[in-house]
This record gives sequence, structure tokens and C-alpha cells, in this order.
Amino acid sequence: MTVFISYRHSDRNVAFGINEYLQRSGIPTYMDVLDPESQSTENITEVITKNIAKSTHLIAVISQETAQSWWVPFEIGEATISATRIASFRTGYSQLPEYLEMWPQMSQQSHLELFVKEYRGEKSLAVNNRGVFDSARTSKSYAADFHRNLKNRISRGF
Repeated sequence: MTVFISYRHSDRNVAFGINEYLQRSGIPTYMDVLDPESQSTENITEVITKNIAKSTHLIAVISQETAQSWWVPFEIGEATISATRIASFRTGYSQLPEYLEMWPQMSQQSHLELFVKEYRGEKSLAVNNRGVFDSARTSKSYAADFHRNLKNRISRGF
């Protein structure tokens, strides 16, 4: 259950911070800049698409500069094709595009902690019910549950 981290180059430091926190929490992550294949290919679109398809979750780092990015919206679009769990992490003051409002919106460390709790709960369910793991990866209802549960955790603060 890998988390794909989507970001604009100018938001790289925030993305690295999220990546480090998730990895310290025992969660596998994917960042293109850390992938030798993405640095040495002519078909970056294929590499990105392949790695999003392998991921169960995507966190999109959103800032004012994201509006000029082609890659972040592309990566979010690719993630919506499958049952990838999507959440945004907003930096500074930036207005979210309307289409991002349907997914959980994070903006602080405590929200990442809640993401980790929800991720672990889902992973525990997948491990305890071996058959659920494959379903959890592909079922839109499991993704909807993840989104709803994380949104509720964020609004409650726990």
C-alpha cells in the first residue's frame, strides 16, 4: 500500500517533509525525484502512470504555484481512474480548485497524523481479511470510506 506524493517542483521541500514523515511512520512512498527510472527515461508519462497504478493512496501538495503545474492535475486525474485514495496537503494560503474539495484536505502536521491513522486502519483490515486487500485496492466503496473517514477525523481533530 504505497502513497504516491504529487507536487510541483517549487513545493519539493514540503513534499520531502511529507515523504519523510510517512516513511518514519512505516508507510511506503513514491516520489518521482527519488526514482532512478523517472530520471533516466524519455517517457516520464508512462513511468508516472505506472507508479500511480501501483499506489493505493495519493497526496497532492497544493500551493499557489500548483495552478501553473501540468503534472499535479495529470497525476490526480490518473489516480481517479482507479480506486486510489486521494488527499490534498495545502501549503500557505492557496485556494483549492473545486474538484479537490471532494477529497480530504490537509494543511498541518496533525492532519498527516490522522492520515497515518486512517491508512493503518485500512491496512489492518486488509491484512486481517486477505481477500479484502485486493478489493481494498480496487473497490471505489473502500476508497469512499477512506475519504469520508479521513474527512471526519480532520473535522473532529482526532
